Amino acid sequence: MKTITNTHKKLGIRIKELRKQLGMTQEDLAFQVGVDRSYMGFVERGEKNPTLSKLTKIAKSLKVSLSDFFQSI
Repeated sequence: MKTITNTHKKLGIRIKELRKQLGMTQEDLAFQVGVDRSYMGFVERGEKNPTLSKLTKIAKSLKVSLSDFFQSI
């Protein structure tokens, strides 16, 4: 079983915070990013390690720059 790192958890929390600020569901965000809702849930819980490409799509969907996206991580 893969280890969930503190960084992965912080990333997931950040994604969830930004998503909720926009009033989006996991399903809304997953659709915009082009992934399954369950995958987005794994990312938000820190259980998946998304690629840079996916992180870029997530940040764009959440209407933040990559630097703002990673600011609190």
